[in-house]
Amino acid sequence: MSTRGRGYGNSHSRITLIVIISIIAIAIIGYLGYCHYYYHHPQEAEEAAVAIAPKELLGMEKKTVASGKDALMLVKQSHMGKIEHVRDMAIMHYMNMNGSKFLTLWTTLYPSDEIAYNETRKMVAGMRNWGGGWASNLNETTIAGKQVYLTSPDGITYHYFWADHEWVFYIVPHNFSDDELKKVILTLNLGD
Repeated sequence: MSTRGRGYGNSHSRITLIVIISIIAIAIIGYLGYCHYYYHHPQEAEEAAVAIAPKELLGMEKKTVASGKDALMLVKQSHMGKIEHVRDMAIMHYMNMNGSKFLTLWTTLYPSDEIAYNETRKMVAGMRNWGGGWASNLNETTIAGKQVYLTSPDGITYHYFWADHEWVFYIVPHNFSDDELKKVILTLNLGD
């Protein structure tokens, strides 16, 4: 009985096994390296949603309420629809010293212009489906050269939102004149 054939087969099996283990090891090392980089080096998009908002708006200083995953979690808690494709998000407040003017600003970064505009249209559709003041007070207008949607869930406080390149801006101003509202939108304008 010859062992020569089995020996060759074992050697071939060992080489195959070593190649498979090597491939798995390389994949694991690559994955662990990616995880280490991802969690220990801030990505380009992180904190972009805070940075896109001006430090001061009509003399009011920016106060960041939440950003990144915390902001996304807060928004998801207050929404019925699905929120998708978000690269970064932030919620900021602006208030003047005597408290007569107050503005909440949400900034959301998407992977592309197309996705930002699609998500804005989905928000409009969601408000129409939700009904109430969200739907009955929902209008589209042009302010500072931007296609802006506005609605008022309670008929008193107005919400304004629009897409600009890969961003969606959503504001709720309190005690702002039309001129001040236009200045806010112009300040947030990313240009063409």
